[in-house]
Amino acid sequence: MASQHHPLHGGTPRRNVSAVLFDLDGTLLDTESLSDVAMLRALKLREDLAQELNGKLPWELKSRILGMRGSEWSPIVIKYFLSTYGVGDGTPGNDVMSPSKLWGTWEDNLSELCEDVKPMKGARSLVKAFAASGLPMAIATSSQQDAVEVKRIKNEDIFSAMGVIVTGDDPAVRRGKPNPDIFLEAAARLGVDPSECLVFEDSMTGVLAGKAAGCQVVAIPDPRSDKVEFLQTADCVLRSLEEFNGSAFGIEGANLKTSTAKKRRNSRRD
Repeated sequence: MASQHHPLHGGTPRRNVSAVLFDLDGTLLDTESLSDVAMLRALKLREDLAQELNGKLPWELKSRILGMRGSEWSPIVIKYFLSTYGVGDGTPGNDVMSPSKLWGTWEDNLSELCEDVKPMKGARSLVKAFAASGLPMAIATSSQQDAVEVKRIKNEDIFSAMGVIVTGDDPAVRRGKPNPDIFLEAAARLGVDPSECLVFEDSMTGVLAGKAAGCQVVAIPDPRSDKVEFLQTADCVLRSLEEFNGSAFGIEGANLKTSTAKKRRNSRRD
């Protein structure tokens, strides 16, 4: 098995790609840290616990819910915080919170935080390179349509390059990731067979969904993730989108690794 730091790995021959399907949160846009803050605010934690967590969800919880729809992760979060920290046990000042209430409050909080959300490193360059090569692109995100529109405000160049945007509340998406529904729907709307699509994902939930759809999958996992699991499941594992080598998938002009290295060398010369 190749090193987890190598941008490409595995022995399966790669198929040429006719379309690209992107996850949104944590893949194209740097929303995951904002999502944690929004969640902890929604939970209304006591002050000492809020200070202890310091704006971050415990990784053992975060890793379980990455890529899920709100209807799926909200009961998991409530159960975790109740059993681990006693949050929401019904004692005075510690009200029980329903999954729908947590999800709704989290969405409201995140919308406020995401008005100025920035792209992930390499995202703009990669989307631009794919657009220049003529590859059709889609976003397939578990986020709801309203939340996606907020994230779009400061990232219109990325969103306008997409031929299709499929959200988690789309009626055609009956099941969330790790089921393949959202990627199958995105591929169908682009008019491309899923086997000819390349999926970009940051979560294992999303990687499994992409593979279940019959797509090739590039994973860009959180540094805290179990890299072995990603290496065993995805077709390619990167530390960032800047490492992507399009020629490995028959995509010319989308070798960000080479172009990034050249920029760094030129910068050092200057």
